Amino acid sequence: MKHPTFVLDDKFKPLFKIIYVYLSTMKNVNLLLFCLILLFSCSKKNNDDKTENPKPVLIKIGYYPTFHLPAETIINFNEKYLVFYSPVSYNLPPPAKENGEKWSIEEKKEHQKYLDEMPELRPFKVNLSQNDIERIHRISDSFKSEDFNDKDLKPAMDGMSTNIIILYSDGKLVQINPMNAPNEKQRALYGEILDLLIEKNTNKNDAVILQKIKGYR
Repeated sequence: MKHPTFVLDDKFKPLFKIIYVYLSTMKNVNLLLFCLILLFSCSKKNNDDKTENPKPVLIKIGYYPTFHLPAETIINFNEKYLVFYSPVSYNLPPPAKENGEKWSIEEKKEHQKYLDEMPELRPFKVNLSQNDIERIHRISDSFKSEDFNDKDLKPAMDGMSTNIIILYSDGKLVQINPMNAPNEKQRALYGEILDLLIEKNTNKNDAVILQKIKGYR
């Protein structure tokens, strides 16, 4: 079966050519607009990624009081947890008596009081909420160049030394050793983390240790 043949009248050929060119042009314009929109969206995303400030993904704080046992804590922001532990072993043997003499009742009480003041740290790990994380980020985001400085310090004779390590999302690792002379922002950071530890802790021994550390602030 033959298909019918369509023959365009000569007088309509110029009009058809104009319509064809117009439709072809509109198709190219639409394609160009689509490419421009896609390119702009990708460029905007890249710019946003470049201008976004890096966030801490891990912070480690060391608390080293002069007259009490040291403690350290690590906050993992990506996995949302906090750990509290001792960097040293707990070993507080009673002082030896000469010639094998026995302790008096008063001496035993004094030693027990000493142990109560310096109990053994019980390490713990707790999960963090988004609000907990934002509490720390608000302080760390406010750090300026001088807050990363630990030079030209004039530490006191005693007190509590601190050590701060921050790992950022861009891979940058910062260590700050303000010793016992932290500036306002450094003190605010380790103080907020200490408050978080106190809130999350459920152990009696650790409660004593944390309050002793807090007393040095």
